[in-house]
Amino acid sequence: MRGIAKASEVSPKTLYNLFSSKDELLAAALEDLVGIVQESMGNYSDLRGIDYILTKRKISSEAIMRSPGFANVIITLFFKAKPGDRLVSALLGGVEQEMVEQLQFEKDEGSIAADLDLAKVSAHLTAQTWGGLLLWDKGLISLDQLGDEIRRSFLLTFVGITSGKKKNKLLQELIGMGNRE
Repeated sequence: MRGIAKASEVSPKTLYNLFSSKDELLAAALEDLVGIVQESMGNYSDLRGIDYILTKRKISSEAIMRSPGFANVIITLFFKAKPGDRLVSALLGGVEQEMVEQLQFEKDEGSIAADLDLAKVSAHLTAQTWGGLLLWDKGLISLDQLGDEIRRSFLLTFVGITSGKKKNKLLQELIGMGNRE
């Protein structure tokens, strides 16, 4: 808490007056961030499925770019956290289930194979997100590359599990990303 107070340029006492613990402080900060992302997603209420997932990841990446210091703290604490910690629940709580719901939309539309385990795909996408964040945290990719790197990894997964027009659209975007570099 002292480190957070120092970085925030407030006294530890002020911080403890507002938040009784580091977990409470981080949970409040994460709730704010999740609220900002969800509010931004309100502008895309017509999106469903893979388009929704990709847009939400883009908005999340933009939020990280606006406050990379906060993101660094969260990443560091997340990787130190134990299963069941409040921080782990706050970060992963509804993310995978929301992805499963969006992937189910694609399955219902016939874009994804009927026998595909959507929970496993969702867990894989979550791992890709955190893998990208870890690469950034360790200096292997720049902050400017983070959003594209996560998007590219998602597109690679989606191209592998989709068919028809959806697959062609995603493949074209993936190829376009390679041509921009």
